[in-house]
Amino acid sequence: MFSKHANQKIICSALALSLLGGCAIFDKKDTDEESGWLLRQFEKDGQELANKATVAYSKGDFKKTQELVSEALKDNPRNQQALLVGALAAEKLGRINRARQYYEDLIIIGGDQTSVLGSSSGAPQKIADIAKERLRAISIKQSEIVIEDKNGTKVFNISQEAASAQSQKVITRALVQKKNAAAAPRSTSPALDLFTPEEQNIITRFLTLKELAEKDLITKEEFLTRRQTNIGGLLPLTHKPGAAGIDAPVPSPDLIIERINVLKEAVESRAITPREFSAERDIIIEALMPPSPRTRMKPKAPSKDILGAAKDLRKLEALYDLNLITSKEKAAEKKAIEKYLGINRAQPKPAPAPVAVAAQPKPVPAAQTQESSVILPKPEQPLNTVEKIEKIEVIQPLPPAPVEEGAPTNIVPNVTSPF
Repeated sequence: MFSKHANQKIICSALALSLLGGCAIFDKKDTDEESGWLLRQFEKDGQELANKATVAYSKGDFKKTQELVSEALKDNPRNQQALLVGALAAEKLGRINRARQYYEDLIIIGGDQTSVLGSSSGAPQKIADIAKERLRAISIKQSEIVIEDKNGTKVFNISQEAASAQSQKVITRALVQKKNAAAAPRSTSPALDLFTPEEQNIITRFLTLKELAEKDLITKEEFLTRRQTNIGGLLPLTHKPGAAGIDAPVPSPDLIIERINVLKEAVESRAITPREFSAERDIIIEALMPPSPRTRMKPKAPSKDILGAAKDLRKLEALYDLNLITSKEKAAEKKAIEKYLGINRAQPKPAPAPVAVAAQPKPVPAAQTQESSVILPKPEQPLNTVEKIEKIEVIQPLPPAPVEEGAPTNIVPNVTSPF
């Protein structure tokens, strides 16, 4: 129907149109709409491997999950399902840094894609939000401040050098904050020199316990129970020894309070459950001051020399200035120190006075009565009288004890609620 020349023209025109259309497509690729389309096409890559990784994760085969996730991310590093499943499997395998990396990538990607995997409520949730919660939970677990020693006892993960530096800051701050703040800086350095590093650790624990109660992070009952059980660490002569281990290194109150506040925020954001919060909070408080210790510290021997007793009395004054003991506890401990030193021992009672008996006069013969000049007693006073001399002790009432000036405030904080 068409000539050969006409057919060539039609073919050339078709080729030209196809070339122009191809150029148009290549030019359109640079537009935002086409870039988004290509990105969506690119994100579909690796989806099959991500689905297989999800199935392996549901079966508990976490190593196989990691292998499939690695293959899926080679095809598409932005596959959110693969990143989420890979992060959850990494947590199960203890590869916290790998899980952290995947969660951070998911937070950067964002988006509206949802999933039930890793959701705290079990309902579909944005994958980016799931990643934020899981990342917070990982951060909490990685910053544990309580560990177990060889005997299974809960102790703080801190060295003695760091604890000594923090204890000095805590004691100094507590001395400055007392009522007579002007005299506190002058007494700060001598007070620290009085106590050994182990004694400073004990003082720091009591100051931390008191601050936790003041900030409503523990109840009044928790404060009183732990204080009365371990007060022997401060007053060794009048109370039972404190729990074994309270002289070990301890973090500063700020670090412990910050840790509990982080746990509270994690509960509010549903990163951890209230039961997990309560469990870790109890572990921290138990490591700080156990309420019912199985073993106690060795009893402290009283000072037998004047210098040692004088130092113990100065320690009492420092504890009183820190508002850790009451005036009655201070007086009882002071009396015990003086007693063991021999200053305040009870004096022996005086022996009762002997009974004085009057000498009986010998009878005088009648023949000699007229010649002798002996003066006989009057008839109303019999001769055989025995005079008793009794000593009557009059007990005077003791004057009232003088009230010490500058007495500290009540050591029991005004606690309302631990939460």
